[in-house]
Amino acid sequence: MKRSFFLFLTLLIITMLFCSCTQSAVTDKADELRINSWSGNGEYSTKVFLSFDGSKASFNVQSMGGAKTSFYGDCFINDNKIRLTDNRLKKSFEFNYDIEGDKMTLTYSGGTINLHKD
Repeated sequence: MKRSFFLFLTLLIITMLFCSCTQSAVTDKADELRINSWSGNGEYSTKVFLSFDGSKASFNVQSMGGAKTSFYGDCFINDNKIRLTDNRLKKSFEFNYDIEGDKMTLTYSGGTINLHKD
């Protein structure tokens, strides 16, 4: 009985250690933005996708007709702005964002896109 209790306790502790190591702590808006993928509909029936991979970001816009525009590159995020630098295009894009719950409002050059967590 004692032996099985100690075995169970050991397995429980090991499981708890592994589970606590795999979770990301969200400390600010930038962290919440990075750990999620986002999607939504833009103007003129476009679909918009935004995802992050470490310090890189991918921003994709797909039109109803199937045309697709993609930006991928280094990403800098603060509490209200995202700056995405696409080295292939040698251009930077700056977006303002605001997160409320599972929704994000993304603005660029006066346009607004509402995204939600995937």
